[in-house]
Amino acid sequence: MPERRLRTRKQTLRARALRREVSRTEWKLWPYLRRRQLGVLFRRQHPLEGRYLDYYCPALRLGVEVDGPLHEAGADAGRDAELAALGVTILRFSVQEVDDDLPGVIERIRLVVWELSEGGAGG
Repeated sequence: MPERRLRTRKQTLRARALRREVSRTEWKLWPYLRRRQLGVLFRRQHPLEGRYLDYYCPALRLGVEVDGPLHEAGADAGRDAELAALGVTILRFSVQEVDDDLPGVIERIRLVVWELSEGGAGG
């Protein structure tokens, strides 16, 4: 079981606010990740180490981010490196990718879930 990290009340309230302010594209992806549709639990706008991941699977330490036009690749790369140092794998998709090829995005997430799970490790 992954270790449980404590978060502040402020972080919890911010995550709840982010869940209410979900973008159309994030909302479009959520039905495919919720309720263990891919065999694992994902959470929306999950606070982790002072950041908020669009979607996060604690069992696999997998984050899925949907990047709008305001995201800066350099800042995202630095953030991804920090999360990787904590053992978190990040998948990034642009809004355009999700809007134009939702089945392909879902398949890429499914593949990474499989690779990170016992099935992908040969067991």
